[in-house]
Amino acid sequence: MMIIKPNYQKAEILARKFLKDSKVEGFPLDLDLFRKVYNNTHNTRLRIKSFSWYMRKYNVDYDFMTKFINSEDGCCFYSKEEEKAIIIYNDFLNNAGRIRWTIAHEFGHLILGHINNDRAIITRNRLSEEEYSAYELEANTFARELLAPMSLVYYIYNCLGDKLSIDSIFGISHEAAQNILKRMLEWSKTHDYSKDTCLYVQFSKFIHSKYCSSCNHFFLSSNKQEKYCKFCGNELEFKYKGDIDNMRYTDYDTNKNNQVSRCLTCDNEDIDFDNERYAFCHICGSPVINKCLDKDECGVNVPANARFCPYCGVKTLFFERGILSDWKDEQNEINDNSII
Repeated sequence: MMIIKPNYQKAEILARKFLKDSKVEGFPLDLDLFRKVYNNTHNTRLRIKSFSWYMRKYNVDYDFMTKFINSEDGCCFYSKEEEKAIIIYNDFLNNAGRIRWTIAHEFGHLILGHINNDRAIITRNRLSEEEYSAYELEANTFARELLAPMSLVYYIYNCLGDKLSIDSIFGISHEAAQNILKRMLEWSKTHDYSKDTCLYVQFSKFIHSKYCSSCNHFFLSSNKQEKYCKFCGNELEFKYKGDIDNMRYTDYDTNKNNQVSRCLTCDNEDIDFDNERYAFCHICGSPVINKCLDKDECGVNVPANARFCPYCGVKTLFFERGILSDWKDEQNEINDNSII
């Protein structure tokens, strides 16, 4: 009797190939992207439809659907004669992450060749237990590497640490997210994910995206110590730039000593840039180096336009002295000028 073992490497490679072919730069993936990319690269026409659609079209009920496909989640049908494939998913589950996983899982069966000329659908009663188990494990591996690639989880974890929320970032269920994070932390002890440079290059902007939901500040940073927005003090989120209307705030040039190029109060440019101890304007007495005001715990130099320390969230010297206005006032000013 031949022992059938799942080919995990094959599933991972094909998932990576799909991501490369799709040319996407961020997550969560658009579910319809599966269909579009597949239809552009294969002879078979793929459709993705819900239980509701199938029930309306063929006038059947929910019980018929689950018995017909022998699943509560979904399935994939393939027709060689018509050169068509259809993924049907259960939209009554009220769990968007689980639905996304189901579609990716069934898509995996199609890409991995589990559904072919001899096999139009994957069901337990049409395969041996060994075959069914191997195919399911391969399809799950494909879904994982497609929806939340392990190396990307690793890179983002290095940026966000304990603030990592895989389920919202990648659009999968909380249960799947916890399993992936646990597996990544365990596997990273023996596997060097940092060598996976191909995915890093493709998704570099996505990996380092940080966003403030309060004032719309968006930026890229690999420094996981930056936890607070430097403009409004709100805790930062991870969010890809693709769907964000970024707010741009006035920036000010500084030198290697973090001194501004001119005094922001009296516009004095006669600053002793060679003297790192020159911290206050000799004309009006205003500070020319912005600092975190938490001298006991933090007290680091911060960007000249920072109202709050990006590391601890405490007010900065420039903001406390009134050199920088409240972020809302600057935002309103920028918006007013854009209308004129």
